[in-house]
Amino acid sequence: MKNNNYGVSSNSAPKPQAWIAVSNNRQKIYGLNEDLVYLDNDQEFQIELYNPTNLSYLAKIYLNDKLMSSSGLVIKPGQRYFLDRYLDEKKKFLFATYDVDDSKETREAIKSNGKVKVEFYPEHTNYTRSTISTGATYVPIQPWTIQYPYTPITFGSELGFQPSTIGTTNTHFAGSNAIFTTTSAISGNSVSFGGNTINALYSSATPASKSLETGRVGKGGKSDQKFGSDSGSYSWFCSYTSEYQIMPRSGKPVEVTEIRSYCPGCGTRTKKKTWKFCPNCGESLD
Repeated sequence: MKNNNYGVSSNSAPKPQAWIAVSNNRQKIYGLNEDLVYLDNDQEFQIELYNPTNLSYLAKIYLNDKLMSSSGLVIKPGQRYFLDRYLDEKKKFLFATYDVDDSKETREAIKSNGKVKVEFYPEHTNYTRSTISTGATYVPIQPWTIQYPYTPITFGSELGFQPSTIGTTNTHFAGSNAIFTTTSAISGNSVSFGGNTINALYSSATPASKSLETGRVGKGGKSDQKFGSDSGSYSWFCSYTSEYQIMPRSGKPVEVTEIRSYCPGCGTRTKKKTWKFCPNCGESLD
């Protein structure tokens, strides 16, 4: 999880946080920054909010790098809440995938896809400071919300050559009695033939683009969650943030615990690494 603390002296101090959850189960996070979560296509999810401090916090939520609502959700001291809907609409959070071409321009266009960010603003204990005044604030009513590295490929470089100049010898037939041979050369985007230069369209060919699966946060089914109103006073300044990016399940890295082994003789799954022989057919598993 990408956590940012603003103006906080100790990282060990209790702080409000957020996670991605499905059916009230927090999802495992991946990536070097521990900010990647993998979900299936058309999967509804929640944002788990937890406040272990003795202050109330106002949570502002961004989806796909855009502020979800001018309103915020108040999390009381010690409160944990699984938010499953948009604040201004009774629609659940939904992650939906689609395919795009794998190019530098496309990667730039989809870099905000699936991003979820929660900003936490503390309630005031000193009312001489400015307070948040944009939008309403809500409180939950019980019972209970790649980067991909891109390396451009130069056509032909993977084969160990650059197709800049290729010499060819051609034999031409004129009618049934004359045969003559000339030499031509392809250089850059033109062809030299018999002292004349002809544009060579085929000299700048590029490989066909590959497809890439991506996904955005959208609106799912109807939510039954309800909110009340809050009249508290909250700081203009964000104290903490939690950030994630939801990715398609197809890009999830394979873990060692997910790799299964089978007997080469009968295909029985080997459930223990200590097995030396297959319990079904007796085949050696070494």
